[in-house]
Amino acid sequence: MALHCIVHRDDLLKAVGAQLNITGKKGNMAILSNLLLEVADDSMTCIGTDLEIGLKQTIPAEVVEAGSITLPAKKLFELARESGGNEIVFKEKDNAWVEIEAGPSHYRLAGMPPEDFPQFPSFNTESLLSMDSEILAEMIDKTSFSIALDRESVFSLTSALLQLTLEQDKPFLKMITSDGHRLTTMQREVDENLQNLQIGPNTLIPRRGIVEIRKFCENRDSFLFGVEEKQIILQDSGSLLIVRLMQGDFPDFAALIKNISQENVIHINRVRFLEGLKRMNLFTEDLFHAIKITIAENSITLNSQHAEFGSATDSFTVQYAGENIELAFNCRFFIDSLQVMEGDIICAAIKDEKNPCMITSEEDDGFLSVIMPMKL
Repeated sequence: MALHCIVHRDDLLKAVGAQLNITGKKGNMAILSNLLLEVADDSMTCIGTDLEIGLKQTIPAEVVEAGSITLPAKKLFELARESGGNEIVFKEKDNAWVEIEAGPSHYRLAGMPPEDFPQFPSFNTESLLSMDSEILAEMIDKTSFSIALDRESVFSLTSALLQLTLEQDKPFLKMITSDGHRLTTMQREVDENLQNLQIGPNTLIPRRGIVEIRKFCENRDSFLFGVEEKQIILQDSGSLLIVRLMQGDFPDFAALIKNISQENVIHINRVRFLEGLKRMNLFTEDLFHAIKITIAENSITLNSQHAEFGSATDSFTVQYAGENIELAFNCRFFIDSLQVMEGDIICAAIKDEKNPCMITSEEDDGFLSVIMPMKL
């Protein structure tokens, strides 16, 4: 059947715009740059995939004739964005060409046969459970910055580890990320129904999948959520996101945290520390952002040097009664953690210049950051 329908411009823009990061990935299959448009039952379903992430979005449509076609996502988005009319009319012609009317403008856009589009993943709808979007969004916001880049040699670090634990018969979701130089965890208590999620010991969500899941959380109070052996599913009444999980083993982060000494604990005003770090970062070398931190009784001094521009020093009061310590850290790692933390006071546990620093806050229950030191 030859597709013929009318959709609202804003609906199309929103649906196609959400697909651009998925269809924009360069690959060997040209059709993956296209969206599959399926028109039937007073709706248009826009489907995009890069074989790792799949997104379906359904918008209202006035259907004259049902059908399906694939069209280039980027060009379709640009066309809708620049069009002057409020409604956009699609009329399929021979050889996968589509005539598009948008206000005073008329276009002919080359598509591809829908039969060539990859099959969208199937899943078990009965396994989906209601998830509070705010919980998942917060876990991502407080951990995603320490996911390793793709060049990291330990491939599993280019993902976020998702875990489900029971503590005092209460279910908790935990997200863990690390780039080999720092480790971040965020844990939140969830509704009792989520203890039935089938989350394995190595549920690894790739970086790009984390980005799309975070976008899915926006402007939604809740959605249906499920985890299967090879994929993770998010669904509401008009959208469906499926992310293929990575295969591999995440490093033993629990052992690292357990072995961090609590001998020297410094209580620091979070905002004052963050302000000082940002000042020091102005005079760090671009590659490593190294700063020196000197800790003495009830005081901390930050120092940075730049070979071309000069140096900077900042000192302020903290609560500390241990021995003097002199350490070096990547300034950006502290900034990233402090910017997402909540609370006025943080606790920094540091044994010596050779061991990692662990940051927590009593006012941000569930958050933990571990930062490895640098050589002075």
